[in-house]
Amino acid sequence: MTVDDATRTVLRARDSVFSSPSAHAGVTGVRPQILDSWRRSLSYGLDPDRCVPKSSPSPDSSAVLRRFADIVIGSKSAAMAQSNCSVAITDLDGRLLNRWVPDRGFAATLDAKLIVPEFSVAEGATGTGSSSIVLETGQPAAVAGPEHFNGDWIGFTCAGAPIRHPITRRLIGSLNLTVRHSDTSPVLLSWVTDMAADIERAVLDNASTEEKLLLAAYMKAKRDAHHPVVCLNERTVISNAPAARMLGPVDQGLVWEAASKFLRNRSGTAALTLTDGSSVRVDITAVSDGATQIGAVVRLTPESRTEWAVSVPVNPPATLPGLVGASSVWRRLCARATSIAASPTLVIGEAGVGKMAVASAIGGGVPTVVDAEKGYSAQEQWLEDVRTACQSGATHVVLRHLDCLDTTWVRSTARLLDEARDRGLRVSATFTSQTTDSATIPLRDWFAEIVEVPPLSERMDDMGLLLESLTARHRLTGRRVRWLPDAVQVMTRILWPRNVASLEAAVREILSAHTKPTVGASDLPADLRARASRRALVGLEQIEAKAIIEALRNADGNKKLAADVLGIARSTLYRKVRVLGIDLSASNF
Repeated sequence: MTVDDATRTVLRARDSVFSSPSAHAGVTGVRPQILDSWRRSLSYGLDPDRCVPKSSPSPDSSAVLRRFADIVIGSKSAAMAQSNCSVAITDLDGRLLNRWVPDRGFAATLDAKLIVPEFSVAEGATGTGSSSIVLETGQPAAVAGPEHFNGDWIGFTCAGAPIRHPITRRLIGSLNLTVRHSDTSPVLLSWVTDMAADIERAVLDNASTEEKLLLAAYMKAKRDAHHPVVCLNERTVISNAPAARMLGPVDQGLVWEAASKFLRNRSGTAALTLTDGSSVRVDITAVSDGATQIGAVVRLTPESRTEWAVSVPVNPPATLPGLVGASSVWRRLCARATSIAASPTLVIGEAGVGKMAVASAIGGGVPTVVDAEKGYSAQEQWLEDVRTACQSGATHVVLRHLDCLDTTWVRSTARLLDEARDRGLRVSATFTSQTTDSATIPLRDWFAEIVEVPPLSERMDDMGLLLESLTARHRLTGRRVRWLPDAVQVMTRILWPRNVASLEAAVREILSAHTKPTVGASDLPADLRARASRRALVGLEQIEAKAIIEALRNADGNKKLAADVLGIARSTLYRKVRVLGIDLSASNF
């Protein structure tokens, strides 16, 4: 490799950043796109001298992308015949699906570096490369010589372009051209970008009838380009620019949930609260293939422009610091909580709804907590802890799990709290209850205000925001992880026994083994997808449903293969699906 001044600059920057990751902020002479990828690669714990492609067999679902890439690249064989280059295609997860290398010597060189099909070149496995940047950013990228993270690739240049689904425009893979660094040319990126566009056109020509009908309905509906229009079903989302600006990935799932309720009636109108707290009217028209409804065209109108809107709020809706939600029941809670003066407040609700978080937010700051669930065996010990908390200098004390308090200790506790209140101390408490009129709440009459936190089942419109908030709390790296609409829909269909606490445990488990930048329905554990089926399953039914869904997932939805793996007849598989109420149409395999 020829070492010119530009190359020397990159090599110096590479050594500086890799020896001290925090140094990248002051590095010059290296493109920001490359520096960002180096930073991400280091955050994965990769060693530039030891990271190599990892074995990662591609699923059958990638066969369509592989087939059309073969057709398009095969048509370029004459142009490639006399060159020492490699063209490779990856899926969304960075798995190399196929590779075309006319020169046998160059092919052998790549073989030795494991740049071969069924191996992953994702950023989390090999660091900075054209495919990894394309899949992270969705933009074309070129990586030359020492810009690579992997030291073995310094002698090469690669250029990559994104491949998007021609109808939904969702990223589905990348196309990459690799040459020796000495053969670097400014035309590499434009050439590979043109080939990626040819692959997208080939995929469009082969789109399903359903996708083409949705596209036709969308093209007809979007004639007025100034108003938000989206055409969608559970698998496909097509939107114009105004709708794309209005709807995030989570909002798309919310819109489909609203639209699907009107498909039988072929049309309808509903009000919807988006994840940013804004309200819209959605006018829904079914899209049909004969007598079968396959999706919907949805026109969105901001609430402030609807004729039926009574008024437009002048002030933004009330919020509680550190907590998220935009549903009507959550807004009512926030309005109620923020209207309360600094008076004793009892926060009640089902287990796991977030009573402690609400109590803390109402009081502001971090409170001093006395937890009755600690298991006090003597009244004196409890009273001493309450007294210590009230005299600690804190401005806010929370008596947590008041439902665990011995009712015979109420009078003595109330006397202590009277003294604390007289000194200006704010006192709150939490109590696990199903209703607000329970006569068994200790100290209920002492509290001037009662606030009820709604169960998760009443605020499913907040699911997307909750998932994003919990993901930010529990993700293992600084990398953002997005929840796709189909995954959000599955999570809203589940009965969470301990409300947000159960949801948080599930998110933590999913993220512990998740490396992709997105979470789709197919990434969810089989037991969650089983619980999202149309009826509640118990005991052995849950085990059977989990096994069936897992077998279908491993078979990429092929029911005959799944039945063979389970050792049952295909007719038996269908019967069990019906009996267990498994909704195959709501699952992604």
